[in-house]
Amino acid sequence: MKKLLLSLMFVSFLNTNAQNPVQEFTFNGNMNSADNTISFLGTPVFVNDRMGTPKSALRLTNKAYQAVVGDLPQDNKPKTFSVWVKFNAVTAANYILGYGTAVNGQYFGLIQQPAVSGNSDLSLVGWGDTNNVVVSVPLIKETWYFYSVTYDGNVSKIYRNGELLKSVEGIQRSAKGYILNIGKLNTATSISADIDDLRLYTVAMTDEQVREAYNSSKPAVSTPQPQVASPIKKTVTAPAKTSAPAPAAPVTASSNEANKGGKNIEVFSQGKKLIGTDASNITDLPEGTYLIKVTNGTPQK
Repeated sequence: MKKLLLSLMFVSFLNTNAQNPVQEFTFNGNMNSADNTISFLGTPVFVNDRMGTPKSALRLTNKAYQAVVGDLPQDNKPKTFSVWVKFNAVTAANYILGYGTAVNGQYFGLIQQPAVSGNSDLSLVGWGDTNNVVVSVPLIKETWYFYSVTYDGNVSKIYRNGELLKSVEGIQRSAKGYILNIGKLNTATSISADIDDLRLYTVAMTDEQVREAYNSSKPAVSTPQPQVASPIKKTVTAPAKTSAPAPAAPVTASSNEANKGGKNIEVFSQGKKLIGTDASNITDLPEGTYLIKVTNGTPQK
């Protein structure tokens, strides 16, 4: 039981250690490694990274950078490189990374060749055609890709976005040297791209580990939310207020109209009859107290 437990712990340690880079460059506003022990040389230009974070990726426009990395695996030692790249131009070659010497089997580099009809050759360069691993892939500019290349001492593998593109056995890669270049193939410079999160491992990561490295570092895909139509507000227009017709002024019956009704109206003041005053002009009287006499029949003269 103890042997089984120790074995499981050892395997777990190997898996965990395999996914820990010995050097990492995040390019988050500086050229230093994550542990601040080394740095790429040159004047940088920082841009948005794959997450949209400002000044968190390095832009290379026909300009190369180099760093002295003491952890670069020598000769046929196992190794893994991973890096996020967005190509700003695909009509010319993009030299992503590399180290070693320009001698057959003594170089280790990654190149994305010019695109033709939407496809481009991706090459793991070992210097010398028989030492190269080449695979054709679709290529779209201004799109972030996650590249991984591994070598276990015998098998060379190329991955993109966590998927194995090609695997070749039997190539000896005796790369030597401690100068890591980005944007350069040996002494030639050619690149128009943004680079982010460059990592170096001293083991050959497995397919599962490469896939996990991609899934854990890829940009989150925002799921579009279903659009819910806003409730339509019904606007009720109040009926226009119409002014009520002004009440008609009372029609004062003329004396003739009053007489037609068979009524005789006489107005008295202080016992005297006011001559010429009747229903037709009663409203013309000055303020005061009056006696109105209403009788049937025609008025008495």
